[in-house]
Amino acid sequence: MLVGIHYNPYGIFSEFLVKFEQILDFNEIDHIRMEASQADFWDIIPKLDLFIYHWGHNDAYKERAETILPIIEKHYGIPVLPNQATCWHYDDKIKQYYLLKKYGFPLVESDVFWEKKPALEWAKNAIYPQIFKLKRGAGSNSVIKVNKDTMAIKLINKMFGSGMQIGKIPSYNSLRYKDYSFYRSSKRFLINICKRLLGREIHSFWQVQKNYAYFQKFYPDNKWDTRVTVIGDKIYAFRRFVRENDFRASGSDKWSLDRDKIDRKFLELSLKISDTMEFQVMAYDWIYDENMDPRLIEISYTYGDYPEFSNGYWDREFNWHPGKYSTQYFELMYALKKYDLKNLELNPIGHYAQVKVKV
Repeated sequence: MLVGIHYNPYGIFSEFLVKFEQILDFNEIDHIRMEASQADFWDIIPKLDLFIYHWGHNDAYKERAETILPIIEKHYGIPVLPNQATCWHYDDKIKQYYLLKKYGFPLVESDVFWEKKPALEWAKNAIYPQIFKLKRGAGSNSVIKVNKDTMAIKLINKMFGSGMQIGKIPSYNSLRYKDYSFYRSSKRFLINICKRLLGREIHSFWQVQKNYAYFQKFYPDNKWDTRVTVIGDKIYAFRRFVRENDFRASGSDKWSLDRDKIDRKFLELSLKISDTMEFQVMAYDWIYDENMDPRLIEISYTYGDYPEFSNGYWDREFNWHPGKYSTQYFELMYALKKYDLKNLELNPIGHYAQVKVKV
């Protein structure tokens, strides 16, 4: 058995990927690091039993993944992680909305516009506040609350004009301003100057977002959201609390593992969606509407090593199984169909920790 693992962009092999290697080594399964630019890449692909490209948010990941993964899965017939059912809609909230709406799942009410005129007409008559989002981005970095029509119109004009970069919504209500750090900004500026002086490449992580507008209904009185992750028939969940004097929970780093406070409806719905859509792995972000009924904000197949994996999981009958696991362990178990895969207990590793290696 041989597993191929694709590098992250820019010659980086993240510690998230190293975990896959550690588990494979522990189970005496051969693996190889790969990069799509290497001369023998397509010669190696047919020899694999599984190909892993755990791609993330930025455009360097996205372009490569959307090019090679469908070909490897559909035309070479090699199992991939993530597969197309799991990732074709990743980091695109509009695709997710259209997909899940078709099946009648309880989503946050949304309005999507592909033309400027109907968007402006809607803005003049909408009930505020509304939540404006870019379809891409994480950690609430492209999410703001819009309190009046003049702000909505300004955002619509911008989206159908010059557009916006992820994390750079022009509003003092955005996290770009609320979480502003002179130290971080100065450090980033100086690093880029040094790179230019040394003739090194400055990577552009995000393309400009434009020619659409996406608004969600605002549901007040949600002091937290509930993140539920489903891998096969294993279910994890924890609560993420909103920032102080704010409505955004994602990226707040305030959370609770108290499983007695998890609403079982969220677990049941998440499992039902994963079963229906045949997702390999998926994280669901849930809140309540004004009637205390579940509403799904968005989904994501990839995420950081959140703490919920450290204390146990529910099975599909919602029985609790205590223990320490990693998402990579269960992802490999189901992707390789090795249900006797030995569990290597690993210390939590930060999602953004990276190891620079030569390709």
